[in-house]
Amino acid sequence: MPGRPDQDCDHQLSLLGAAWDSAAQHWHDDAARYFDTHHWMPLLSASRSYLEALRKLIAVLDSAERDTGY
Repeated sequence: MPGRPDQDCDHQLSLLGAAWDSAAQHWHDDAARYFDTHHWMPLLSASRSYLEALRKLIAVLDSAERDTGY
């Protein structure tokens, strides 16, 4: 049975964050700072916003399913 999309995305985001943390330990030049500022941080912020909205949607759908019996 597949997991919930929000939990799957949370897991994948944590794996990606761990990979970035590992790379950032060895990558200290201007390109690394640019990547962090212009790619990683916006991706992390957008992903967190997406996950928050997805959790709210799942809660509404779960409630509708319970209320209607479908």
